[in-house]
Amino acid sequence: MKYLFPVCALLSVACTGIFDGQSHSDQSSSDPSSNSNSAVPGGAGSGSTNMNTPTTTTPAGAPFKVRNTEPELVPFDMRVRRIATAIGVDVTHPMFADMYTNSLKLGDYDYANGALPDGSWNANRIAAWLNALKPVCNSAEMKAKYPALPADLPALIRAAWGHIPSADDAADFQNAIAAAGATPAVNYESTCMAVFTAAEFVYR
Repeated sequence: MKYLFPVCALLSVACTGIFDGQSHSDQSSSDPSSNSNSAVPGGAGSGSTNMNTPTTTTPAGAPFKVRNTEPELVPFDMRVRRIATAIGVDVTHPMFADMYTNSLKLGDYDYANGALPDGSWNANRIAAWLNALKPVCNSAEMKAKYPALPADLPALIRAAWGHIPSADDAADFQNAIAAAGATPAVNYESTCMAVFTAAEFVYR
């Protein structure tokens, strides 16, 4: 399930890794002389005779490499803009102060100082993202726009993801909230964070 509550559970699920498979060859190691012409005994009184029987040599192919990776992270500035649009505020709003302060940790870039764009999504980045979402999810503007979560979840998802939630998405949220048994305030914050941390929001 994509969405788990409380936030610590969401964090543990959202951490995905990138695995580079070791290079493997399907050919087994063999004696280098095994594919050369063999000397076999000839008839009586004859010496060694080279057998010119054609041999098939399997060409060495490129090493086989498997890469399992999560989709690329949406650029930092685009994520901030999407949140601002969903809530109806400007990207310069103070609620985004923590995001801008920690922008490099969240995948932003600064070419002048050698910080390149980083589209990975790992545990440290997820934790930093969730911390930066706290002021957003607890802002007066967020609560005015979506006063009741998860009751206003369909409207929030439509604004954040660009489409209404599927029946499965809605069921996942409802089941997770019911299982958590948390207070309404915790449910509100967790629902907000889950929407803005979901694959549909952060990935492209």
